[in-house]
Amino acid sequence: MKCYGLFGVLLVFGVSDPALSLTNEERNTIQVCASVSQSMVLILSRGVETRGDDRVREIWTSGSGIAIKPGLVLTNFHVLEQAWSLEVVLQDGRRVDATLIGTAPGLDLALLRVPVSSDTLPPARLAATHNMKVGQKVLAIGSPFGLDHSVTSGIVSGLDREVLGLELGPSFIQFDAPVNPGQSGGALVDSDGQVVGLITAKVSGGESVGFALPIDIAVRAIPDLERMGHAFRPQLGFGGIEVTADLAALFDLPVKTGILVQEIDEGGAAHKAGLKLGQRHIYLNDRDYILDGDIIVAVDGLPTRKPMDLLLRLLSTRPGETLGLEVVSSTGPRHVEVIIPPMEH
Repeated sequence: MKCYGLFGVLLVFGVSDPALSLTNEERNTIQVCASVSQSMVLILSRGVETRGDDRVREIWTSGSGIAIKPGLVLTNFHVLEQAWSLEVVLQDGRRVDATLIGTAPGLDLALLRVPVSSDTLPPARLAATHNMKVGQKVLAIGSPFGLDHSVTSGIVSGLDREVLGLELGPSFIQFDAPVNPGQSGGALVDSDGQVVGLITAKVSGGESVGFALPIDIAVRAIPDLERMGHAFRPQLGFGGIEVTADLAALFDLPVKTGILVQEIDEGGAAHKAGLKLGQRHIYLNDRDYILDGDIIVAVDGLPTRKPMDLLLRLLSTRPGETLGLEVVSSTGPRHVEVIIPPMEH
């Protein structure tokens, strides 16, 4: 009697092999999920919570994390904000104690050390996000409700979004894959299996509106988290808004991209360097726009189109270094050099 094996039996009874009917997109999703999941962990945090009657109770929370270097796992600060002890659950189900080695609350980042080899927990591949496009496919991999190594799919819905409560301004990736409790700290992944973002937040009451911190920002902060326990965040003493083509046309600005200075702290690094604030005010949509001041168009020779471009440069600076700003105003272009001050906190 001829042996057909399982494949032959399925054909005899008229049932096709499901693997043969997969689309190319499905195969890509399966491949990416299998690859990235090896670098993902479920984080279990045990802490205490003080109640209104001054009594305390033990609480357990869960979140997600990404291996970004051998033995190092990146997650959100809010995942373990109340932690007294931490464990991670690996893909094979093993539980391992984790050590907290660095936090950056303003960036919502935390870095853990996990005593396992890169063979057991291989670092994920990380991608630059400056070429991301609205509409491209992404996967969200994490541990919603403690269901480790879960995956949902969607698209990039928007770029340069602002998340209230964080210091980064309009720099987050918006995506439409479902996000649930426990998925914070998970990976937003592109079709090549590269991590493009750290899943950070969702809109409360919203339907499939999630936000991820671009991995570029996290990568700049990781060396400081590992070495100092915190990220270096110098305060230059000024604030600004992104110049868009629409804004430039509306106010007849001299350039179509850059950062329009809107406030300067007296005595701060930017003030000492000679950065100028405009004197013309226009009120529109309940906002006061300050015009005719400096617009930053480049930092250290690199074009600067939005506040995140400046932030990425600042994350790799040190006190005493000089930051070269190319600025344009109603009086023309000029060069300004800002000396990086020490951290204030």
